[in-house]
Amino acid sequence: MPTLPFFDTVVIGAGAAGLFCAGQAGQRGLKVLLIDHADKVAEKIRISG
Repeated sequence: MPTLPFFDTVVIGAGAAGLFCAGQAGQRGLKVLLIDHADKVAEKIRISG
């Protein structure tokens, strides 16, 4: 039976706040799963410049 991946935290939304939270958690050594509805992360941030 395959094992399921384990994550310390899950961040839903790859906007500015979601990316910041995921980055902070990753820097603290946590295994992070970042989920977003778009194909590319930070789509709105990259558009706004």
